[in-house]
Amino acid sequence: MNHDEKIKTSELRYRRLFEAAQDGILILDSKTGMIEDVNPYLIKMLGYSREEFVKKKLWEMGAFKDVEASKKAFETLQENEFIRYDDLPLKAKDGKLVEVEFVSNVYLVNEEKVIQCNIRDITERKKAQADLLKSQALLREQSTRDYLTGLFNRRYLEETLERELLRSARKRLPLGLIMLDVDDFKRFNDIHGHVVGDTILRGVGSLLLSHVRREDVPCRYGGDEFIIILPDAPQAVIHERARLLCEKAKQFDYRFEGQTLNNVTLSLGIATFPKHGVTGDELLRSADSALYRAKHAGRDQIVVAS
Repeated sequence: MNHDEKIKTSELRYRRLFEAAQDGILILDSKTGMIEDVNPYLIKMLGYSREEFVKKKLWEMGAFKDVEASKKAFETLQENEFIRYDDLPLKAKDGKLVEVEFVSNVYLVNEEKVIQCNIRDITERKKAQADLLKSQALLREQSTRDYLTGLFNRRYLEETLERELLRSARKRLPLGLIMLDVDDFKRFNDIHGHVVGDTILRGVGSLLLSHVRREDVPCRYGGDEFIIILPDAPQAVIHERARLLCEKAKQFDYRFEGQTLNNVTLSLGIATFPKHGVTGDELLRSADSALYRAKHAGRDQIVVAS
């Protein structure tokens, strides 16, 4: 095989690879940025015809018009002979955005510089990454939430309480804790069964989510016990919040199989930082002691720790 035949064979091999490639490929004039060739895959990816690509400058193409500073990128490519964008949105002819990985190289053909742009569709990869992040976020959410009530769980409570106490101590801010439980909850379970008990617990969860401040942290502590962390809240605000919850609990519509469950009340104990404790354990013990006194004072009561 002579030299000319070798060149023709090489060109034919390249052409076949160019036509069959499963990435988009553009060939540009290195001096002008004019598109000289485009492969079928890119035509299919973006929906423009070959005629709409060829003899246009890269930044004149509709797909690239939204790419910021594309002319400057072309100048950089002329100087550095390599550019890579790991995540570049291109606009298809139908207006749809296609996420691509864009790599450009400069090389010599018959002593002339040409630019080859390889364009890989990463839409599915991006979607898979987004789905993975969403799944991880859901797992994180599930790990901090109580499955029955939708409130934060005990683990999250303990972590958050320690963090908020450190912040309150550092900034000399007040912090409150309300511990509450359902009066005669065991009686409801014994008479009506655990399904009714779960209905009441879900109702209390909904009540707390609806009647706490945005910055408050409502948690299920365990069984029928609930705790609310109230950052930056003086005792007057905490007491008013407890009073509101006590009243709303009696008005709440606890329904099971179409029937309303009556006489559901709450008892609440209040503790504040630093008056009733400076650590999480101290505050929880103070709130628990106040709740115990509320129970023994006749239930449906609010008691502040002493």
